[in-house]
Amino acid sequence: MVNRFGQSNGSAAGTGIPPESSWTEASITARLWKFYREKTSTRAITQLQFVEHIGYLLFLKLDHERANRSSRFARKPVAPVDAWLDLVLLSGEALHTGLSSLMKNLGDQNLVNHPGRQTASMVFRDAQPWPLDRMAELAQLITDEIDPYQWRTVPQAELGQAFSSMLRDCAEDIDCKIDTGQTLTPVPVLNAVNKVLGVGPDDIVIDPACGTGTTLIAAYKAMQSHDRSAIAGADLDPQMCRLATMNILLNTVRPFSDPAPVRLADTLTRKFPIVRAESGVVPTVAICNPPFKSNGVVPDATMRDDFLAYGDFPTNFLQHLMVTLPKDTRAAVFVPDGVLFGSGAAATVRRALLKNCDVHTLLRLPTGLFHRKGVKSNILFFTVSTPRPDQKAVTRDLWVYDARTGNHYTDTGNPVTEEDFDDFIAACLPADGFAARTESKRFRRYPVNDLLDRPKTNLDLPAYLAPDLEDFGSPKDIAIEVAAQLDKAAAHFRKVAEALP
Repeated sequence: MVNRFGQSNGSAAGTGIPPESSWTEASITARLWKFYREKTSTRAITQLQFVEHIGYLLFLKLDHERANRSSRFARKPVAPVDAWLDLVLLSGEALHTGLSSLMKNLGDQNLVNHPGRQTASMVFRDAQPWPLDRMAELAQLITDEIDPYQWRTVPQAELGQAFSSMLRDCAEDIDCKIDTGQTLTPVPVLNAVNKVLGVGPDDIVIDPACGTGTTLIAAYKAMQSHDRSAIAGADLDPQMCRLATMNILLNTVRPFSDPAPVRLADTLTRKFPIVRAESGVVPTVAICNPPFKSNGVVPDATMRDDFLAYGDFPTNFLQHLMVTLPKDTRAAVFVPDGVLFGSGAAATVRRALLKNCDVHTLLRLPTGLFHRKGVKSNILFFTVSTPRPDQKAVTRDLWVYDARTGNHYTDTGNPVTEEDFDDFIAACLPADGFAARTESKRFRRYPVNDLLDRPKTNLDLPAYLAPDLEDFGSPKDIAIEVAAQLDKAAAHFRKVAEALP
């Protein structure tokens, strides 16, 4: 436990827990999930609520630890002085009241008197503690799992990866957020995207629909840079903004007093890319996996007089990036199959994209890749340009890579790996550059004039493989997925049975 002088005993003797400096992602997640399963009411607290509170507590604990280092290295606390020490002493209704007050204080959006709380105001914006009847569990989480240890001495990479891993374990809870269309993008896919885009130390990367921040963290790691201000995101879901901000903080060791890397915003209502307004910088890379559909938010871009047409979410996000990104910005946008062949706004945007940008690659992703089963998705890679004076298309050739035919992945029995994209990356990035690309069974070139001549500029394009009529995966994949779903169903029924009188 931390005493009133800010000194922690660290890993307590006799607990069997090794020093914090030797902790790993696996050991951190195992211990925290063990607490969740054995010490909390999983009927009352979801996995996502648990991880969100881990984020709140780590923010407060790390802020306290950094403020109480030796004078040479100490940082001014973002939270009120002794906020953590006071919180540790509370329990029951006092803990609920104290934490609620602290969250309201730090989440205040009026920063006139607290300019160093921009990040804290996002982490705690609209935050609420667990219900009052769960305070005994929260108090034990604080005193047993957070307070006794010096978290600033945990290896940064391990702590960041642990928090990201726990968020991925919440895929089912995040998938239930159909009101804002949230989904989780597998990290191997994002790493492949960063390689094709050539993300490096000099880039500024944005994600206008950032969810839990996974895209921005993958880009930051690809940069191999220590410029923590080189990533920026936005989302219209306050909970996702809170989680994304904490995720980025733990993965980049970003100072808590820095401007927030994520902002709460409806990107589609804004005629500019999401970057830190006060920085004056412009993005060089944009990566976006927008909501494909939403049950609670209706796309409304009618105020956008810079749009050519108004469509569904993915069509509007694709168009938003096309018209707002600066010239020479490299972009990768995830789109469902419908955006490639749909009529109306989708057709209008496709044609404009080919004419005004260099759309060089289309990756047809495998089925089963995302948490929502049956969603077929793709990635369009393009570089923003300006219309040519001769009215000819900027795009010359669109290369289509088929990673879908014959491939099927699930997030349970057969997850996608880095190696699964090795052939795609090698095909896209030959040693002698784009001009040296060669066709194969999975990789095919389409001249832009042929595409513009197609009805509705249809981009639902195959490679040379014969596509399966319906690729649901091998019988083994299907059986594993069915078993996983039955396990989840049994767990839900068990909770219902336990709740019955």
